[in-house]
Amino acid sequence: MISLRSLVTTVPGIARLLLFPPPPNRRGCSYAVTVVTPIEPGQVEALRTVLRGFEPGEGSPLHDLSDVQFARWVVIDQLLTDWAGAPRRPSRLNSQYLLFSADLTAAPDRVDGLPEAFFRDLATTIPTTCIEVWGRCRGFPDITDVEAFVEYLKRSQLEFRLYYARFPDTTPGEITNALEVRRRLAEFVVEHQADMSLASGSPGVQAARQRLRNDYRRQFP
Repeated sequence: MISLRSLVTTVPGIARLLLFPPPPNRRGCSYAVTVVTPIEPGQVEALRTVLRGFEPGEGSPLHDLSDVQFARWVVIDQLLTDWAGAPRRPSRLNSQYLLFSADLTAAPDRVDGLPEAFFRDLATTIPTTCIEVWGRCRGFPDITDVEAFVEYLKRSQLEFRLYYARFPDTTPGEITNALEVRRRLAEFVVEHQADMSLASGSPGVQAARQRLRNDYRRQFP
């Protein structure tokens, strides 16, 4: 029989997982946030108008939050009841709700502070957006009280039972940099097709290869 001490000594990674399993909504440096807050009566259409006004991509209010891979707000006004196998007595919501979900990937020295660090970023980076969105939900605190806002979202947070992250340790910034390198490399290949297509022994092939090496080192130091 393997003792706990020998397991910790011989397989430290497995032992840590057994003794201190990560939260179900975390994988590596990635963390899944799901927050559900009840909407104030009469505020649903105004909230929908705000959400529809957000632009995608660089125009999104969440664009400048460094940890965000993907995020969305969804208004839940009622549960669907017209699907095959639906209960004969379907559940009815007592309120309309705002669902906020986000996939985050943080730097190693920051990930242990999630989701609180992310909630603080929301309050300090886009306070006006937070007021426009969560300000239409019940219990929304004064946004200038950052820690009260953090606790507000934490109380409304749901944990995942299973969370999958394909690249759990790759931050949004690293992905952006990688895509930029790929774009530049594609442009480099197109620009230097003539030099790369010369066969060995062709006139000028050595000069072309040297030119190719020099240009590559200059563009990708």
